Amino acid sequence: MADLITHAALAVLVKARRGSTHTPAFLAGTLLPDLLGRVPGLTVLFLRGRGLPLPDALAYLWEPFHLPLGMALVAYLLSRMAPPELRAGVGRNLLGGGALHLAVDLLQRHLGTGYMVFFPFSTVQVELGWLGSEDTVFLAPPLALAAALAAWRRWGLPRRGSPPPAPG
Repeated sequence: MADLITHAALAVLVKARRGSTHTPAFLAGTLLPDLLGRVPGLTVLFLRGRGLPLPDALAYLWEPFHLPLGMALVAYLLSRMAPPELRAGVGRNLLGGGALHLAVDLLQRHLGTGYMVFFPFSTVQVELGWLGSEDTVFLAPPLALAAALAAWRRWGLPRRGSPPPAPG
């Protein structure tokens, strides 16, 4: 959970600084690699631990969504759901959010494996190892606070009776 908060907070900080165009798509791009690439596999492992006879492969089937090629595929498919005039911007922001997600993950060190960022062309594993994967627990609260402050400064709070802000 702390990892999702960290990714979301960093996305908000980036968009608050650089501009708010397609902010929801950028934010989604930072969250989707874990939501599509990790949560289903963890769910399968949880169900297996409860006695459901699921195959091992089902737990790892989702991993490519946490890698650049999977992120690009998801960004393309989701951007096709946007109105034609927004597709390019939505796609770029989904992909940009995925790139930010991967950049943050590459900073971590994990027990066992790194990330096969060149999959399916190579199975070389990459990670920089500057932070422990558990460090997000300590980073999440200050990043969430910084993101909330940055969002408030950038977009403000809606005033009573004012129309909601345009999606952006």
